[in-house]
Amino acid sequence: MTDNIHQIEKSILRMTAVVRQGQAELTAKSFGEERNPDLRPRGWWVLACGEPLAEDSFDSRETARERLLIATRKAGLVLPENIWVWDEAGTAQLVISTVPSLERAQILASHLREKGLTIRVKRETF
Repeated sequence: MTDNIHQIEKSILRMTAVVRQGQAELTAKSFGEERNPDLRPRGWWVLACGEPLAEDSFDSRETARERLLIATRKAGLVLPENIWVWDEAGTAQLVISTVPSLERAQILASHLREKGLTIRVKRETF
């Protein structure tokens, strides 16, 4: 029974992400940012940053990630999917949003900093 509930929750999160992606594309178009469907231009990540991760300790890494998730939830953010980004300094980083322009990323970053989060803006990489 618990597995069924977990599968339903995962399905709902995936459907929510798909709907939000469609809405984000419409919003981008409303700002005059036409996207070429044949090209996927890189956007800007807005990342919440947490504690340093201990490379050799799975438990330490999970603890750092869990603390960052708690901080983002306290700031009022519930993400449909947790996307973790590695940085060279070994800091826990969670993608809050991907936006098409640096200006919009900086506006969002400023808003999130006001909520008490440590935020970094970085060019999206694949």
